[in-house]
Amino acid sequence: MLLEMKHISKDFSGVQALKDVNLGLEAGEVRGLVGENGAGKSTLIKLLTGVYRLREGTVLWDGRAVSLTSPAASQALGIHAIHQDRTLIPTFDGIENAYLGLDYPTRHGKIDWKAMEVRVQSVADSLGLELDLCKTAAELSPPQRTCLEIVRAQMRECRLLILDEPTAALTDREAERLFSVVRALKEKGTAILYVTHRLDEIFRLTDRVTVLRNGAMVDTVETESMDRARLIAMMTDSVPARAVSRRRNFGGVLLAARDVTSRDGRVLSGELCVRSGEILGLFGLGGSGRTELLECVYGYRPMSAGTVELSGVTQTRPTPASSLQNGVALICEDRRGKALIGNLDVRDNILLTSIDRFAVGGVLRRKAEDAAVRTQINALQIKLADMGQRIAELSGGNQQKAVFARAMMTSPKVFLCDEPTQAVDVLTRDEIHRLLRQKADEGCGVVFVSSDLGELLEVADTVQVMRRGRTIRRWENENLTAQQVLSCCYET
Repeated sequence: MLLEMKHISKDFSGVQALKDVNLGLEAGEVRGLVGENGAGKSTLIKLLTGVYRLREGTVLWDGRAVSLTSPAASQALGIHAIHQDRTLIPTFDGIENAYLGLDYPTRHGKIDWKAMEVRVQSVADSLGLELDLCKTAAELSPPQRTCLEIVRAQMRECRLLILDEPTAALTDREAERLFSVVRALKEKGTAILYVTHRLDEIFRLTDRVTVLRNGAMVDTVETESMDRARLIAMMTDSVPARAVSRRRNFGGVLLAARDVTSRDGRVLSGELCVRSGEILGLFGLGGSGRTELLECVYGYRPMSAGTVELSGVTQTRPTPASSLQNGVALICEDRRGKALIGNLDVRDNILLTSIDRFAVGGVLRRKAEDAAVRTQINALQIKLADMGQRIAELSGGNQQKAVFARAMMTSPKVFLCDEPTQAVDVLTRDEIHRLLRQKADEGCGVVFVSSDLGELLEVADTVQVMRRGRTIRRWENENLTAQQVLSCCYET
């Protein structure tokens, strides 16, 4: 057995991400790793690659206990990961990228570029790869970049290769080339952990498949003994959403997005229709384009085609400024990177999108500002020392409340909420749910994106699925189960 992970557990501030997981891989095995969003796949990969420190459990490599204390320690054993977001340097050519982290050979005191090219080319040839090593990474196609990363891993005597959603940005033809490389690696005795939401690839490539659900390992089974329906059933609890108060009588359409295509190709055909009083749940697996669709609608991500209609007024090129003026607020997924300015105080963060309302003749009315901010702080029960406290010093839940407070300052009619309860405590999560339901009851429209399918079924009046850049199906959320939604996500 090449790798054995025994009784692996990992928590983050009391939230259990992995619970008593056991995983073993043999040399030359292609193992599928599947599970819905939040099942624990990414955490397991980060433990294997030394990004997270292991506190509970044991890792055996070739039968002996090892400590994966850093990425360098993991790579020294021969464990390498290729993620969906490539880690190549765009301006470096293929040879330089393949040698990242390795010592350059020298000859007579100078770098021996010819020896480097020969070595990289020999590794590429052994895998049947045709790569132009003189091209920069920026000039290579997506599958060529993936192949170059595989070459780089093989130059470090890779024994376990982790492929995390490797075909997410590839065409079918490009994916076929990658599959050939996977088979070549298998023949060389390299173990492969293949992580994907595309079940057709699992059935096509893997020997066995491990299923994670809610941080726990459900089972590891022979792939040929499974079918799609059984595998999906293993991934989900398959229970109806909890009974909550939902609306069935909605008002007029507040937001209608049609045939939306993003300029970068992440959204291929996006549709949204949100009515007054409605909470629309938008669900999709990793890489489905759900975040990108909200960003297109808001104007944060450029569109190449499609229209956005707000209360009957059509916009072909929405911008954040025009969206705010038309009553649309975006609660983005990355609150620290995109929603908050950590060094500013709470007061200024809440005022960011509405400060012009408090200016008269170019002079700000401080008392009016403070009164408006205090009203939002009290309404959302944000816990802080005072309004002048740096927002970075607040807890994650109170930071998220501040993001909502800023949205409330513009009196929006439509809320675009991307993972609004991510990394907040249970109490804050329930408060956010109640807030969104209250705004819907007041006549607003809400788009609610969540990786937690159980949460989405609990909150949403209607559910829409997005897959591979396209919105594909919409249901009324009545006796709808997680298994029904996931089955739609995994259809070919």
